[in-house]
Amino acid sequence: MTQPAENETVLALFKECDALLQGHFKLTSGKHSEWYFEKIRLIEKPSALEKIVDLLAAKIKREVPDFDYVVSPAYGAIAIGFLAALRLGKKFAFTQRADEKMTIRSGFSGLDGSPAVIVEDILTTGGSIQEVIACLKEHQVPVAGIYVLVDRSGGSVPIEGKAVGSLLALKVEAFEPDVCPFCAKGLPLTKPGASDKKV
Repeated sequence: MTQPAENETVLALFKECDALLQGHFKLTSGKHSEWYFEKIRLIEKPSALEKIVDLLAAKIKREVPDFDYVVSPAYGAIAIGFLAALRLGKKFAFTQRADEKMTIRSGFSGLDGSPAVIVEDILTTGGSIQEVIACLKEHQVPVAGIYVLVDRSGGSVPIEGKAVGSLLALKVEAFEPDVCPFCAKGLPLTKPGASDKKV
């Protein structure tokens, strides 16, 4: 369970890094929102990211007793997952999209069959995490836990029947483009972050 003090600490660090943006944004999911968590501004300030990941690693350590790997999707979550693995004394691997399918980056050894914790940056719909889980299933990798820095769904999006652990859980509305109130007002649309996910 996310603690109020933990919530406040994480939110304060996002604000300190100017990583909480307000406007009219297109999310990776394709939905539109008034709020955007720009994790790149955290990544470019390692001292702030380190503080947040220390909290995340401590939470994982409390809640997941046995696993071998931390796995994160490319690209934004790589730094977060790597630092979490370092803090936890675990191995690290990342997935990436090739031909529109999530795959494990070639060169990683020993991942097949090893229990893993998935670490992602921001959860909105859970689409990227679902892709990572499907990829891991192909390699017979049991998912021991799923964790994100920020859960924009406020905890309302379970993945594969598993609760998603987060440091900051907020119910942030996201709209389909055809019912977006900001589009209706004619506000300029910004796509601040981009991945190779097709939307």
